[in-house]
Amino acid sequence: MNKFLNAALVLLISVQSTQAFLPARQNVQSVSSLQMSTGQNLVVISPPGGVGEVAAVQAAKSGSAVKWFVVSPPEQTASAVTISSQTLESINSDGKGGSLELAGAAADTLLLAEDDPASALKAVSTWCSNANGIICAVDGIAEAVVKAARVPGANPKSLEQGELNKVNTVVENAIKVAAKKACSSPSTMKIAVIPATMDALKVKDVGSEDEEEEEGPGFLSSLFSGGKVEVPSSLSKAMKSSGRNFATLRYGELFGIPESSPDASPLVGGPRRYPIIRDEYTMKSVRIDPTLSLSGSAIDGDTRSSRFSVGEAAVRMALSSSSKLNVDDNLDICLTSLRGLDTPSEEEWIGEFSRVQDMLSSGMGAQLFSASFGSVPSIDRLSDWVATKWAPAVMKTYDIAGIRVGGRPVYASVTGEGKVEIVWQELIDFKSVNVGKMIIEINDNGITAVRGPGDAKSGYGTISPKPLQGEDILVRRLADAATQAMEKGLATRPAPKARVKKEVTEAAVVSTVVSAGPVDVPATPAPAASSETGPRSSGARRSSERARGKRRKRSKKD
Repeated sequence: MNKFLNAALVLLISVQSTQAFLPARQNVQSVSSLQMSTGQNLVVISPPGGVGEVAAVQAAKSGSAVKWFVVSPPEQTASAVTISSQTLESINSDGKGGSLELAGAAADTLLLAEDDPASALKAVSTWCSNANGIICAVDGIAEAVVKAARVPGANPKSLEQGELNKVNTVVENAIKVAAKKACSSPSTMKIAVIPATMDALKVKDVGSEDEEEEEGPGFLSSLFSGGKVEVPSSLSKAMKSSGRNFATLRYGELFGIPESSPDASPLVGGPRRYPIIRDEYTMKSVRIDPTLSLSGSAIDGDTRSSRFSVGEAAVRMALSSSSKLNVDDNLDICLTSLRGLDTPSEEEWIGEFSRVQDMLSSGMGAQLFSASFGSVPSIDRLSDWVATKWAPAVMKTYDIAGIRVGGRPVYASVTGEGKVEIVWQELIDFKSVNVGKMIIEINDNGITAVRGPGDAKSGYGTISPKPLQGEDILVRRLADAATQAMEKGLATRPAPKARVKKEVTEAAVVSTVVSAGPVDVPATPAPAASSETGPRSSGARRSSERARGKRRKRSKKD
């Protein structure tokens, strides 16, 4: 027992301490345990900082007993994690019974065979057991590797991009191995927090005969010793090894600085004459969509996500058994941050997840576009125009016709009343194979576009979670098609919504005049004004004549 605990380099820190440091290499003689919270038990596996830190801190503040397992870069000798005393005090002062424990291991010790005395895999399975939820995140790998290479006293490393990429791969593989070891219980809810472009499945059906491995063989020879360890090809496959209760939370371009960063501040660049507030304080609203609904442009960088919103969503999904959220098995969603100064409430979070579940259950999870019309005089006429005029013109453009590798949209046809299909084909073994399609549906009130499956006989019978090539271009052009349809008389504009007039209630007039007491009335009243006397006769006269009057008199005399 002491051997693999020492190999795991575990260091547990109580939340009452003022600072928590996590060395990458340290032989632990004694392990201190924290008093468990009355809430749920949550395990977070991630690099130092990033979304993993945000999720661990927010879960502890909400009353959960959190165990954060930090995977640090290989051979790191300096502190990997620093938690401020203010954060620890906020966890302890909330009165919800939350707690935070930290443990960790260097990436190279996780890539050793389990029977190796220096391996940390046994410690991962022991320390991460009995958890109600597990969150695994990969955000922060590149920052941790660069920071470890530049820390004084660390082993010298080259800052060349090639060397950094190798170390990044080692840390990522170590997280996959640790996640697979921790996710052995089928009853535990497991959440993979990954970028929108990571672990994207191929268009070909999973389990087909022609399926190929994504990353080659299922093992990796350790770069630091002769041992071998099995590395899953993706984080999703690593966490789905138990078979149930797994969901994926994706994000776009991340922004937001965790509390441990020295640059953490509400202002960009510190106080200025005209201060600039960081986006994490002005973009607190969220929108959750199925990953199937994302077009290529959204995945390529148009989607932005706050680390704080992603961390909170991951905690809510991992602890969904104790909340009102309904997180189905194999749920794959993407979070987008929107403009807003208010953090989403409990009802708003539940509403977003309910909307996603309704879209997936109704078969509209792959919806790409939607537009409303006032009315459509002839559905058949609009369908023919989309299939014979609009779609061929778009597919002849350079952006679509210039695709030379992989599948691309080839033709469009009307397959039913108000239904147009644009088919994607790819040349495989000198045969044209339908790898997917876009289904455009037209009704009396609008037009929608969804992603559809390809040829099931060739292994493309399921809807691809990855956007088809050129799909985002067609989605953008569909907005122009809706406008052109209204201009050509094929559809009418929707009626503008009537503005609700606000009822203006008159406020009661409140007098602010204070009475000064009784006023003495003179015995002789002032003479009443008559039509013969002007205002000067009843009041005081001017002491001197106006200059304007003098000029008039002089001009008359002259």
